[in-house]
Amino acid sequence: MLPHRRDPSFGVHQDMNLLAAQATTICFDPAPRPRPSLSTRRRISEGGFLNLRASISLLTVVAGVFLVLFASSADIGRTRAGEANPSKGDGRVLGAHSKEPPMTSTPLSAQLTARTFARVAPSGIITENHTSQVQSVARVAPERPTLGPHGDTLWQVDDDNAIADGVAIDANDVWGAWTLQGARLSAYPIAGNGTPDFEFSSFGEGSSGVATAKGADRMAFMESNAAGNDFRIHGFRSTSDGTPDWSFSFPVSDPNLPASSRKVAVSYDGSTVASVVSDSITQNSTLYVFEADTGAIRSSRTDSLRMDAVDLTDDGSIALVTEDNLAVLEDTSNGNTIFSVAGSGAGNIFYRISGDGNVFVAGGFDLDVYKFDGTTYQRVIHFSQASSWFGGATIVSRDGSTVGSFGMNYTNWLSGNVVLFDVASAQMIGSYPVSGTGSFQGTPVGAESNDNGTVMAFASWGTEFHDWPEVMVFNRSLELIGQIDFPGSAFGVDVSADGQYVVGSSKHVHANQFGSGGRIELIQLQPQPTPTPTPTPTPTPTATATPTPTPAATARPTPLPRPRPTPAPRP
Repeated sequence: MLPHRRDPSFGVHQDMNLLAAQATTICFDPAPRPRPSLSTRRRISEGGFLNLRASISLLTVVAGVFLVLFASSADIGRTRAGEANPSKGDGRVLGAHSKEPPMTSTPLSAQLTARTFARVAPSGIITENHTSQVQSVARVAPERPTLGPHGDTLWQVDDDNAIADGVAIDANDVWGAWTLQGARLSAYPIAGNGTPDFEFSSFGEGSSGVATAKGADRMAFMESNAAGNDFRIHGFRSTSDGTPDWSFSFPVSDPNLPASSRKVAVSYDGSTVASVVSDSITQNSTLYVFEADTGAIRSSRTDSLRMDAVDLTDDGSIALVTEDNLAVLEDTSNGNTIFSVAGSGAGNIFYRISGDGNVFVAGGFDLDVYKFDGTTYQRVIHFSQASSWFGGATIVSRDGSTVGSFGMNYTNWLSGNVVLFDVASAQMIGSYPVSGTGSFQGTPVGAESNDNGTVMAFASWGTEFHDWPEVMVFNRSLELIGQIDFPGSAFGVDVSADGQYVVGSSKHVHANQFGSGGRIELIQLQPQPTPTPTPTPTPTPTATATPTPTPAATARPTPLPRPRPTPAPRP
């Protein structure tokens, strides 16, 4: 297997996820404006013309002086306003919390900007990140269709330099991971106005990821510097006030695989932190499991297969690691493999597990759901749609009752479906189609759920003309109950445990465009009754489902799964 490396033709970081997968055959359907008329010009006398020219010259000089004085006073006013409203933490000034960003904003000279593309390979989806320095980039909020309000915006945070890459929410705070210039962790109280309680960064620029415990006051912040050769992880509480409770510097790093929110997880009870990192020298990846209160390493495991993401059960006893195209369940007490199975693709992918560990979902070219039958895991749902990718935005609810996925047609990334499944019956609940136009990719990039699956949110890059909201929120009847309309692409999303709040993070322009700046926005949903929908007997005509459990293919010899008693509480 050839390792992914940096492409010298770009000279920038790329996330090249060309990895092994099940054999899959993919077929690809492969006047200047007229000048105004001059016929109406008048003749004037030479003397009159000279007098008129003198008058115009005098007026021009006076107007120029006035404009200089006006601009100077405006600059002074802006400077004083900035001095009068410093942000908390490291002194950054937050943008105004308006419903829409300014129409134009010019970043600083030599601004570091980025753009991202998704393309298809036989093994899966490759995400390429390109960075560049430009002297000036104008940010323009494009026109968009009028969309009905769904949920109340509580606050917004805008930054003209950093991109809001990852976001996580617990009972009290929204935790934001900002990347590029001004990369940092920001802690925003849910009940506040978007002003952070504190901010933290060791590097000041680079990449970052964030995860939080939904049932406890504990979060983890993962960061890598701009060069990508220094990786660290830190533990925080809401009361940490900008000083980590503990920190750990990873002994390995890979500039092509920077820190991200998919590479760090915190258990629901706040007892366990897990992260995955890669080594550019040996081409190996390592899972680290930490005691959340102290940062002590509980276990670790190294593999030659690349680890792209990690998720944890409620008590942190099982980690689900996305390794190339493998879903690998590991015992966090000793690093031993409990179960593994091959998925249907690799790359831009994130496997998810329920709180009790009985259900996990593996998305790719197909959507596969596995359920523990008391002895081993059986595949209970297999869903496929022509030319679709389900790897970027798939989720299972904490109680294991509901699975959702935002599948997108990878031939142009302009049409797709959000689908929900009832796990108990192995039947589809429904499908919500989207379609758009333009030259930008509407790639799905994230999905989250409340505890019981009655609120599910899906994030995507959106289209050039914003044909659907960048964050869409559904109830279990697949009704759109919330949305966040970003000026650019969504990069992250999270839902509170009770389903009352949804938060999204974004870039100020589309992911396919060079640009910088980002936004974090928090919305509150209207109270929703708990529905009891009847699952759809059969999926859409172009899709297939298999409600009858089938034995799961084991990708490598593994020990028999251990019994699943409730673990004893850790001291």
